[in-house]
Amino acid sequence: MAELLTFVLGDVFGVVTLLVGIFIGFWLGRLWDYVMRPKSKPAEEAQPNAESYRDKLAGMIQFTTHFSGDISKHIELLQNLEQKLSTPDAERTAEDQGGLSSKAVELIAQITAANQKLKQRLESAEATLKTQTRDLETSLSEARTDALTGLLNRRAFDEAGSQRWAHWTRKDHPFTLVLMDIDHFKKVNDQYGHDAGDQVLREVAGRLNTVVRQTDFLSRIGGEELALLIPESEWDAVVTVAQKILNVIRSEPVQYGCDEIQITLSCGLISSCHADSFNAMLRGADEALYAAKSSGRNCGFGKTNSTLIPIEGQQTASDSAGVSDSQQSLGNGQTKMTALPENGPLDSAASELKNRLLQISQG
Repeated sequence: MAELLTFVLGDVFGVVTLLVGIFIGFWLGRLWDYVMRPKSKPAEEAQPNAESYRDKLAGMIQFTTHFSGDISKHIELLQNLEQKLSTPDAERTAEDQGGLSSKAVELIAQITAANQKLKQRLESAEATLKTQTRDLETSLSEARTDALTGLLNRRAFDEAGSQRWAHWTRKDHPFTLVLMDIDHFKKVNDQYGHDAGDQVLREVAGRLNTVVRQTDFLSRIGGEELALLIPESEWDAVVTVAQKILNVIRSEPVQYGCDEIQITLSCGLISSCHADSFNAMLRGADEALYAAKSSGRNCGFGKTNSTLIPIEGQQTASDSAGVSDSQQSLGNGQTKMTALPENGPLDSAASELKNRLLQISQG
């Protein structure tokens, strides 16, 4: 009779678990309906609510995953009990087996049938929970992705930036922030229409994806604003990435119907070595981006402490061996390369004057 008591307790436990699962499924469904139901709220209230919903969805995913695992363990337990019930005990004597009353045998048969039904219902509940988990994970992924370009959005960028900064402060792994802006994007919308602007954004995102590396973090953080997190701060390496970005965007026009739209990009760079917080990096990169725009756009600048350095029209350290008078130390193992004359002394003097005027205006 000890086995009978075990089976009865297992059946009761299974029923309780099923009821808990049904209640949780009903609660998840009500909360999901509440989250997805459209609401007419002011724009300033939308962001805090969206953040709250996101946290709730993340918690729901974690909970349903654990609950699904608990159901799997319980199904396995029921299967073991059923197998034990259907297998005769070799050590039990024939007299002991014959001593079981017909009522007890009938009760065991009923428990077995109920166990089968309960197992089927638990399997169905597990499948439902797994489906809900996949749906919630998809929703969270969509909440971090820009629908137009397929790039990560501002929320994902802020999270990644905070994580990179924490990694930098704890483990001394520097990184570089690159802010980018499509030049004269408003004119594209005004002249060709917003559909053309959308096409330009998609084309820019596609081209950038061809030059950024798998370890880089590319996102769209505003209308025509994009950002890139590069997990290193060596000046030569970062400049190479930035130059590839500028070149791939200016390489050819965007085809929109019968029109060819010429596009360029401006960018500003800063390393975590030259900031005391991630917000300070954002301000520094924005300052460098402003310098690029002030210099005629279609170019980029780097920010190191109080110095703004153009990323084009200069040699890298590997190409400038033996030209010691064209180098200036930037600290943290980086080297500032002054622009070398390309078309004679007049161009060199003009370039130097422009750089000094920029430094004075930013000072």
